[in-house]
Amino acid sequence: MRLHSIALATVALFSATTANAVDLILNGGFETGDYTGWSVADESGGSGSFFLVDYSASALPQSGGSFAANALGGQFFAVTDQGGPGSHSLTQTFTLASAATVTIKFDLFANNYAGADFANGRDFNTSPNQNAVVDLLVGGADPFTEAALDIVSTFYGPGSDGPSPVYPWVSYSSTLGLAAGTYQLRFAETDNQLFFNLGVDNVSVTIGAVPEPASWALLIAGFGLVGGALRRRRGLAVA
Repeated sequence: MRLHSIALATVALFSATTANAVDLILNGGFETGDYTGWSVADESGGSGSFFLVDYSASALPQSGGSFAANALGGQFFAVTDQGGPGSHSLTQTFTLASAATVTIKFDLFANNYAGADFANGRDFNTSPNQNAVVDLLVGGADPFTEAALDIVSTFYGPGSDGPSPVYPWVSYSSTLGLAAGTYQLRFAETDNQLFFNLGVDNVSVTIGAVPEPASWALLIAGFGLVGGALRRRRGLAVA
């Protein structure tokens, strides 16, 4: 009975450290086949947008460009594509009722056909301009904002993966402490030099998503105690 109680207590305590994981992002893998949970904005007068593409597609919808497979992806991903200059923003808003440590994860590729990055903001009318950025904005900020007061943290760019036409998917992860409030996670791309494809998939913003190292140690130690006690009991029975 005592061994059973130790095992149950260990598992219960470990479960308590992992069961409270909450993903604040809706439809982070775009598996609804639409932009449920997301907002897409395109700067007025520009070309292109964010598109949902099936991984089985042979090419991107406007440029006819190629893309890499993603072993972690489902059926769909979001990607910018265009036939001319433009600026595009994909955002999702989430709210924290109290201060928390969050982990932000996403898969991304940024194929820049221009051969060089030009980090000149979110207005495609500013030339030259050819870059992508992933950042966290305050709630209510304009999807094309460049104001430092609106940007809480930057996770990628401004820039690209490089001039090669097809770059692989890369997984990114950042952990940061945030005050209570409303935020926007933004994926944005601006181009006026040549084609630029920003791919996005598997987005999450989680609280308590990963067990702390101490929790793993507690679990291992707990089962070690159980195993040791069982060995001693068998030794006594043989004797």
